Amino acid sequence: MSDPVRMTRKVQQLGSSTLAVTLPAEWARRHGVAKGDEMIVQRDEQGGALLVVPDRPDVEEDTAVVDVDSLSAAAVGRAVLVQYVLGRGLVRIESSSPLTPAQVDAVLDAERRLMGLGVVEQSEQRVTVRCSVAPGDFDLPTLLGRIGRTEAAMRADALEALVEGDAGAARTVDGRHEQVEKLFYLFLRLVFATYRNPHLNESVGIDTGFPLIGYRSVAQDLVLMAGVANDVAELVEDGAAADDETADLLAAVDDALDTAVATTVDAVTAPDYAATEAARDEFDRVDDAVAALQRRLETERPEPLLALQRALVLLERTATHARDSLSVATRLGFRSDPDLVTTDLS
Repeated sequence: MSDPVRMTRKVQQLGSSTLAVTLPAEWARRHGVAKGDEMIVQRDEQGGALLVVPDRPDVEEDTAVVDVDSLSAAAVGRAVLVQYVLGRGLVRIESSSPLTPAQVDAVLDAERRLMGLGVVEQSEQRVTVRCSVAPGDFDLPTLLGRIGRTEAAMRADALEALVEGDAGAARTVDGRHEQVEKLFYLFLRLVFATYRNPHLNESVGIDTGFPLIGYRSVAQDLVLMAGVANDVAELVEDGAAADDETADLLAAVDDALDTAVATTVDAVTAPDYAATEAARDEFDRVDDAVAALQRRLETERPEPLLALQRALVLLERTATHARDSLSVATRLGFRSDPDLVTTDLS
């Protein structure tokens, strides 16, 4: 039985120095490849593999059909999310019996949570949604920056609500978290699309596919940091405000984190080893600010002490996630600097 993914081809010699292999017929038909067409041949970072794609890909819009007869409403929502991330153009939710109200609501909830998704057809037994987002509409570095700025705004709002004892303001942070998730799922969709079709590298703002794994890791770190900001917001109680000196020390931690995270994201999207060293210096500032706040909490024990102590632990967790991203930036920085590392591909 033939493997539709992994195929073997014999190398043929067409001239004194020209070697050739044939393209799978089914693949060529699907992409509309004919004699005389140009192909893009992309070498991986280590020169160990070649990736072949048509110069002008002609692939019909992917359609996914999800049979929901045995799926709960929650599973239906997850199915739509997965197909969105995988880059499907159309997702058709079908059932042999009328869809339950909960299943329909799950599809509509996914429509609300995912950027560019909209219902185009609905009947008793079927709902079809289309994603109108094209890879060229966004570039990955810009999208990564948007996720980072949204996380920073969430953290600032949560800490401001904490020092002012404003539970109402804290509740607004959760709405920002939904925006982070929406951007993250869009980011994943673009990453998967580019992984499958390196022809899209330039349109999404990268030169090769190598940074994709690192970008995905950094985006996940930013989402985790946004979750930490949500946790800080949940500590807020009405009327439990902090004194001015404690508020200033907490703001210093936030400011140091802002700079460290922004410097790290910049070092990822514009790889440069010197930039990663600058980011490490900023994390030293974070450590100093954390230590100063910790000393005040231990010696002065300001109120709301328990909430402040928990917030400090959470901010240290944010710093840990950001340092994970700095590790990614460091690897990309070494790769991009020919003065530090050279690779012999001969």
